[in-house]
Amino acid sequence: MTRKPQKRTLVTRSKILASAASLAAEHERELEGLTAEAISEHAGVAKGTIFAHFGDMDGLLSYLLLDRLRELRARADADDTPLEALSVDPVKTLLDRMMALIEVITESQTMLRVFMDNIGVTKGHCAPEFVENLDALDGKLQAFLAYWQTAAGVTPALRKDRDPAEMVDGLIAFMIHGAILYRSHQIDDLSEIRQRLTRHVEAFLLAPAS
Repeated sequence: MTRKPQKRTLVTRSKILASAASLAAEHERELEGLTAEAISEHAGVAKGTIFAHFGDMDGLLSYLLLDRLRELRARADADDTPLEALSVDPVKTLLDRMMALIEVITESQTMLRVFMDNIGVTKGHCAPEFVENLDALDGKLQAFLAYWQTAAGVTPALRKDRDPAEMVDGLIAFMIHGAILYRSHQIDDLSEIRQRLTRHVEAFLLAPAS
């Protein structure tokens, strides 16, 4: 039988997460300088307590990224715009959603690294809800592509020779590539990343002109 965490344990864990989030905000989400020493001093706990709760710094940082993913998912869940309205400009709808994720995972070099380390199969200390939230965001994209593919009169037309789930896999690859280009300073302007993604999306998703 699994034992429930003691209340004191949950309080300590919450203090550590709150301190990490507060210090990250002070550094404008640049996490490279965020240390266990600074967090332990801010939270009033021993450094070893941090590792006891989160395993390592990446485990702790994955919860900060999880919070941002939850915010993104909450906005997507709260958006009750009908699919018909979103499909007035389907390419823009896709690009808006793709760029929203890119902006989250590129807030810092560390954030992108933690994301890359934990997509697909998470590491042992990663926040357990990490992949669940990514899957939910992917599901939103897939549902939109499925609608676009079958709805009459939506232009430009979406290709019909690929399953929406397969197309989402391609979009994820484009997003990761765009994030790497931005964080490696090969491209320093997110608007240029968006333009690049637009060309990729159009080439990959749109049905050939008849």
